[in-house]
Amino acid sequence: MKVENLAKAISDKNRVRIINYLIKSSQKVSAISDKLEMEENLTSHHLRVLQTLGYLKSQKRGREVIYSINRSKFISNIKDLLRNKFFKEIIEEITELENSKKSTKSRKSSS
Repeated sequence: MKVENLAKAISDKNRVRIINYLIKSSQKVSAISDKLEMEENLTSHHLRVLQTLGYLKSQKRGREVIYSINRSKFISNIKDLLRNKFFKEIIEEITELENSKKSTKSRKSSS
């Protein structure tokens, strides 16, 4: 099931850090390792996990592999979450809370 794959992808803080870094641009393993201050073999492990789950795309350029986010996979999984009644309610609740915070901030700044 896709929900389990998403959970596995974000269950490790290093994978979340990699995802956040790759949102900005495609990168090679060494650049990711350097930026996140992780050992290259550990970075490669997490990249393989994310790629196996379908959340990353890779492109070989000579000897180097360039990784990028597979946005369509994330979008597909979020749509699946929204089809699940429980997750849909949670997401709606979060959205309402965020909108309430924005409304409160807006009222305070106009006072």
